[in-house]
Amino acid sequence: MKTIVTLLGLLAVAAAPLPSQTDISLRHEVERAHQRGIAFLVKQQETNGSWRHHPGITGLAVTALARANQLGTEGQQALRRGVQFILSNVKTNGAIYGGGDTDKYPNYSTAICAMALLATGDPAHTEVIRNARRFLLGSQFDESEDVKETDPSYGGIGYGRRERPDLSNTQWALEAIRLTESLQSQAGDSPHTDSRLHWQKALQFLQRCQNLPSVNDQPWAKVATTNDLGGFVYMPGYSFANEDVPAEPNTPLRSYGSMTYAGFKSYIYAELKKDDPRVQAARAWLARNYTLDENPGLGAQGLYYYYHTIAKALTAYGEDTFTDAAGKTHDWRYELMKKLVSLQKADGFWQNDNNRWWENDPVLSTTYSLIALDILQARRYP
Repeated sequence: MKTIVTLLGLLAVAAAPLPSQTDISLRHEVERAHQRGIAFLVKQQETNGSWRHHPGITGLAVTALARANQLGTEGQQALRRGVQFILSNVKTNGAIYGGGDTDKYPNYSTAICAMALLATGDPAHTEVIRNARRFLLGSQFDESEDVKETDPSYGGIGYGRRERPDLSNTQWALEAIRLTESLQSQAGDSPHTDSRLHWQKALQFLQRCQNLPSVNDQPWAKVATTNDLGGFVYMPGYSFANEDVPAEPNTPLRSYGSMTYAGFKSYIYAELKKDDPRVQAARAWLARNYTLDENPGLGAQGLYYYYHTIAKALTAYGEDTFTDAAGKTHDWRYELMKKLVSLQKADGFWQNDNNRWWENDPVLSTTYSLIALDILQARRYP
């Protein structure tokens, strides 16, 4: 798979105008940053083949290694050990998760590990990926869980089958389901046999996470402020950007960057068109809040998750430039590559000084950064 992605990326570059000397220089910097990041990641692997003894984090590391152009012997060995750790955590119901604390994250880990196995391009993993996909489809909150359409949880996916859904877990699951759809059709089924209804349900959950009164039936959305219109929150009725605001039934919820890119990406995977009002509203919020200096609404919190999601979302959107609300056109790939290169530490890793969502762990922030850099260079995902 990596060979195909790389070839397509090279074709895209070949078809574009000749890069300036600055572009060539940055590309070399990115390649060097990528090599140093991979070397750091390989050194951090545990003896059992995992990273941090966590299937989800291991899945991110395996994805970063599998997408790398040149691994070398140590990198290839690390990749094989990481894959074996993932396979050792496959359950009979198709889920991929571990023991101990990781038991709390079966959907999160399953989605990431399924995409990691897909990234290896090894057909030997096909059945494992298909089973993981079925598990994720079965984890959606709907009538099978006695959840009615009027329930704000309807259509969403949480950390576990019976844990309340949120947009972060939902976006990981939707990404995995979309990227593995071709494997479903290879099995002799229509790719939408068991997923078309899934996407319609998912859209209902996504809408209830968006600050858009025209499609969101939740009371807090009806009182959305102008600045928050079109953006997304963590889950219906809750935003991490509102943690300093007393919880009231009709309190407006603040939109923030990482979840808005997550919702924007999920709309694209759900095959909404660019002129769909929901997509346009999300894009308008992103245009008003375009920045790489922080995660808008949360500052440094979740910053590398934010960068990682930008790379995937705008690649899926399919436009080489992004125009902000002030009318300034951004070469967003160039700007994001430059930002990530500037943030790399001397020892080859990335680390958030803010410890929210484990991002002070250099392994996690490094996996986010490496995957983002590869997507930016390849100009496509997966």
